Amino acid sequence: MLVRLKIVATIYLFWLGFFLAARTAFLAYHDLGATLGIGGVLEAFRAGLRLDLSGASYLTVVPLVSVALSSFGRWIRFAKRVMWTWLIVAVVGGSLLVAIDLEIVNYWGRRVDAAIVPYLRTLPEAWASAGLAPRGALLLGAALVVTVLLGVLRRLLRPLAALTRGEPLAAIPLTAMLGGLFVIGRGGVGTWPLTVSSAYHSDQPAANLLAQNALWGFFDSAYRRLYDRSNPYQRMTPAAADSILAAARAPNGPSRPSPFATTRPNFLIVLWESASARAFGSLGGVAGVTPGFDSLATAGVLFRQFYAAADRTDEGVAATLSAFPAVPRSSILTTPSKTTRLPSLSRALGRLGYSTGFYHGGDLEFASLKAYLISAGFDRRIGQADFPKGTWNSKWGAHDSVVAERLLADLDTQREPFLASWLTLSSHEPFEVPGQPHRADADWQSQYLASMRYTDRIITSLARRGAERPWWQRTVVVIVADHGRRVVPLDAGAALRSPDAEYQIPMLWIGGAVRARDSVVDEVTSQLDITPTLLDAVGDDGWRQFRFGRTLLRGVERPFAYYGFDEGFGIVTQSGGLVQDDRAGRETFSRGTFGAFERTLGRALLQLSYQEYLDR
Repeated sequence: MLVRLKIVATIYLFWLGFFLAARTAFLAYHDLGATLGIGGVLEAFRAGLRLDLSGASYLTVVPLVSVALSSFGRWIRFAKRVMWTWLIVAVVGGSLLVAIDLEIVNYWGRRVDAAIVPYLRTLPEAWASAGLAPRGALLLGAALVVTVLLGVLRRLLRPLAALTRGEPLAAIPLTAMLGGLFVIGRGGVGTWPLTVSSAYHSDQPAANLLAQNALWGFFDSAYRRLYDRSNPYQRMTPAAADSILAAARAPNGPSRPSPFATTRPNFLIVLWESASARAFGSLGGVAGVTPGFDSLATAGVLFRQFYAAADRTDEGVAATLSAFPAVPRSSILTTPSKTTRLPSLSRALGRLGYSTGFYHGGDLEFASLKAYLISAGFDRRIGQADFPKGTWNSKWGAHDSVVAERLLADLDTQREPFLASWLTLSSHEPFEVPGQPHRADADWQSQYLASMRYTDRIITSLARRGAERPWWQRTVVVIVADHGRRVVPLDAGAALRSPDAEYQIPMLWIGGAVRARDSVVDEVTSQLDITPTLLDAVGDDGWRQFRFGRTLLRGVERPFAYYGFDEGFGIVTQSGGLVQDDRAGRETFSRGTFGAFERTLGRALLQLSYQEYLDR
């Protein structure tokens, strides 16, 4: 039994050594030691260890099963053959990937991923396109590495050859070890599994590149089908789609004056988890759920025809802070290789001298959020690990009241001008809030509304206490939801994906730097318009790079709100709305007046946004 356990442990340690050597080769090949220094290099190796442990676990699964089978005498020969076949394929494939990875970052600006798969179908062309790379040297190096590694494995696994009889009882602990490998491979037993984002730890891109694991990243991206470069939503030429969007965005009337009292206000963006407009009395929803928000609405600008661009938190963050719409099949936030090139409000304001911070009571590993925040240039990133465990709920993280206290304290010392963004947590399932016992037998709707009342109190308190601070007079507070949700009984009979029931959300501007008071905007707008509007208001022409949003300081020919979901889209205009389900091949919802142009506009946006996702 001990021999079999030793064989499994040896293979696991072999793969850890392989990953250590691969990262060292990447370090030397790109001479990153001079850039990062010894401290930066060690930190990158530490940050990459979780991916290494995970990768070694997955690569050891087949050998572990093989060793377990060898416990039964009749399976010994077959188990040895399976194990050696697996190890040879893994070593050869892994070494080739590492060799390709060394050079591909010079072409793509990122580590190797499944995007190389289409090139492997035309090897001569792929070989020719890498003409400036030391192709022969890399392949020769990979061949030498394979030879050395297989020789090392033969020496390390000599005990395997000596297995000549079965030990059926050994299969029990070996099978139990399988569960341990999957837990390590997943990254633990926490809510969120391990992602490439866990390698992101530094504001230096080189450090984050070094911390990544080529094999882990490749297979993770293959699992998420990043090799598929086709756009199944293309119904017109790209030029025609661009032309339709340009027609809708055509200027209409003079520019509007800035609603802010200063050219460089502070910005505090509160992203309220799952805050449907149907839970706000001031927006025609259930009365009495959010009295604090409803009272604050008289102190600023309330947007009554405002829509989410997505139905998930990660997509709502990208829509709000990067004006990037939700796309079918995937989410751009979960793909760090794409978010590194995604423009953002925080990076644009950072260039203007703003200090930036992001606050969330949950795990920043959620949907690769941490990688996005680093790439987006947030100076300060506060997450679950920054709060005592005693302040966490049972599943997601620190309660909103705890995060609000930290946020308020930090803003008192934050260098101005600042951008602070807070993604709340408590109004997410399972709707656990302090001071109210969670009842498993209560209906989810009652629990949701109770959590909304709780967060309403916290946000209202934050605003009222903030108004007593000196920085408040120079601050614009944007209160907006990350996404909406259905609210029963109001939406019990509403069509699936209908805009009013599931995508209409609140947006309110308050703060000392907001000129207007008790003002209402009834123009159709969306999360995609927030970043362009704020940048235009501070005089930054960079708002033009956010093609899917528009600045509300400039009138357009056809105001609209667009949202995407799996296999479809919804679009809302001043006169109507519709939902198109591509999987069903038909419109599943329609109201008001909706002409051919608006229908074509929705299809153009679906095509353009998905193509933009592919091209990032």
